[in-house]
Amino acid sequence: MRLRIWTSILGAALVLAVPAKAAWHGYFIKQGVNFSFSAPDQLKPEKTTYVSAVAGQRNAVVFGVVENNVEYKITVVDFAGRTNDESALIKEAAAPYQERTKVLLDEKDIRVDSSYGYKLTVDLPDNGGRLMSAIYFKDNHLIELKAIVRPGGDYLSSDMGRFIDSLAFYEMRSGEDGTTELKLTD
Repeated sequence: MRLRIWTSILGAALVLAVPAKAAWHGYFIKQGVNFSFSAPDQLKPEKTTYVSAVAGQRNAVVFGVVENNVEYKITVVDFAGRTNDESALIKEAAAPYQERTKVLLDEKDIRVDSSYGYKLTVDLPDNGGRLMSAIYFKDNHLIELKAIVRPGGDYLSSDMGRFIDSLAFYEMRSGEDGTTELKLTD
């Protein structure tokens, strides 16, 4: 009987000691480019300017959140009016991550649905953490997903891959299933 009581107390203590997993949520964007993805709840939007040597300055929106020492970001850059630059723009977006880093994964010509992209994982310089990124070009928009584990975080967290691999172009969510629509403009 005492063993059963101690086992129950120990089990309850272990359950309470394990930190709760962050709530993940489905998001979709229909404005200009159609895609969906999953991320920790409470994404915050920020308008910014993306600077490209190939195409100049472009309007962009970054949606981001930090959870458990991992920064999740999705950047959407409008390249309306540009044609035949897709592979050059993807290559240009990936280049800064390959400099002064230890490249762990470098996959060119990966696919999500019928769209090609680029995926890479690097250890950042000066023990700055680990970055996993996927970059695609769809409907005149550059779409980049980044998960950055900061120093002291769990470099082996499966949530990085969960975020990067959740991108879908054809499996559109509509909001009826609890997903949230994000807007690229006001």
